[in-house]
Amino acid sequence: MLSAWAEHPHPDDEANPAELLSAAAWHLDQAGDTDAALQLHRRAVTAEGTTTPGARCLLHAALIDAGRLDEARHVADDLRRSGPTVLDCAGMAENFENVGDLQQAHRWASIGVNRIQLANDTDVDDDDFDVVELLNVRRRIRQALGFPPDDLDEVDL
Repeated sequence: MLSAWAEHPHPDDEANPAELLSAAAWHLDQAGDTDAALQLHRRAVTAEGTTTPGARCLLHAALIDAGRLDEARHVADDLRRSGPTVLDCAGMAENFENVGDLQQAHRWASIGVNRIQLANDTDVDDDDFDVVELLNVRRRIRQALGFPPDDLDEVDL
């Protein structure tokens, strides 16, 4: 139903085609239909609209869950080269954290920090969800890696 709705978007729809396809993919994945879910995730990447996190981040997570690590690596490389959003960086860091690849998780968190270019004395607005999410993910990953807290880890969120 959701994928059919995505095929015929209406300007008054609250959800865009990418969101609908991603939602349909999630449902198929929960039902155990991995191949159909991945197909919809791939369609969401090229569909009109955006998802949060981005559709490529969601595809990456689904590929990892499906054990398709080479494909997941390719998606991650493409996303990295395209100038990901701060929230995409946080999502990718979490994807890698979830599978225990803390080095890649830390790399993605660092990419995100570089994108926002926080100065040591910058206050983070609690309403800036993307930045708060990234810094929370980054702090958790750094703790898991045994790194001592730095200035960004100590930003009061």
